[in-house]
Amino acid sequence: MTLASSYLRMMRIEDWIIGYFFIPLIGTIAVAGISPLLWITAIVSACILAFGFVINNLADVEIDRKHTAKCEANKNPLVNQSVTIAGTRCLLVLLAVIPLVLSLFYSVPAFFCIAITLIVWAAYSVSPFRLKECYLLDLATHAIMAGPMLFLIGYTLADPNVPLLTPAAISLCILFTCIGCIALLVHQIGDYDQDRGHSTTTVVQIGKKKGWVLLAALFLISLASLFGVHSVIALEPWVLLGSIALFTIPVFTLRHEIRRDFFPSSSCCEE
Repeated sequence: MTLASSYLRMMRIEDWIIGYFFIPLIGTIAVAGISPLLWITAIVSACILAFGFVINNLADVEIDRKHTAKCEANKNPLVNQSVTIAGTRCLLVLLAVIPLVLSLFYSVPAFFCIAITLIVWAAYSVSPFRLKECYLLDLATHAIMAGPMLFLIGYTLADPNVPLLTPAAISLCILFTCIGCIALLVHQIGDYDQDRGHSTTTVVQIGKKKGWVLLAALFLISLASLFGVHSVIALEPWVLLGSIALFTIPVFTLRHEIRRDFFPSSSCCEE
């Protein structure tokens, strides 16, 4: 593996390219429609998300050494020293500066949204804050920074004077808050066995069973939020059905945990 590919792996692009990446783009489309500005939003989105995952890898390097699945998948090249701490810090600076500078050419509100998101993402991962291991704060923080803040970045980038307290903006922010929270819960449930004894995430503290209950409740709230968005914006039928279909992604991601936790007899038979 080359040095460049190792730093690309640090960004964990596969973890965000089919999900979080599109949230800022949706914000821009909501204001400006399909326009060339989407290219700028895409660059900003990619840099912010890469920053979040790189700083997480940097902060979690010692924990990841004990995480068998992550070691096998080589999700954190710092663990096997494919990249250096100094090089990772330079990458973080670059990933933060690019979206901040770009936003100044288009929208000051977007600049502040980006700055706040980067700061929160750092506080989420890095000591002494390390909000990702604070009971319930981990879910609340992730819900905000990986949901409505990403949406507002794209939303304000398209027009610095766009009103924020409209029914459409508020309903979309609520929906993305739920999605951000669900995304972290799915991750915590999937990593429960590996994290237990090494981390203090919400699911580790409340137990996997209550984690499933919380996930189911958030699913229902998210569906209600989606229909709330539909009542305000009147989504096309294919968009509405497609959005509902996206809720199958967490089910697919946790398919092994679902089989093991809810259908143990079938799991035993397969083994």
